[in-house]
Amino acid sequence: MQVLESNTESSRAPAILIESPSAGREAVRMRALRRKARRISAYARFHVEALNTLAVEVEADLAALRH
Repeated sequence: MQVLESNTESSRAPAILIESPSAGREAVRMRALRRKARRISAYARFHVEALNTLAVEVEADLAALRH
């Protein structure tokens, strides 16, 4: 009985993953790069929308000048 109980006790313990320090640094660096890419993407999307809005206004002004 003790063997079964000790096995069930050890199966409830959380598994510990051992990473090398360089793997941890690499994971931190990759997360930072993903955050930076998301910021750049949001910045670019905002400016594309602003440029499209300006282009529509310019086209409307040109059409008004032609008539």
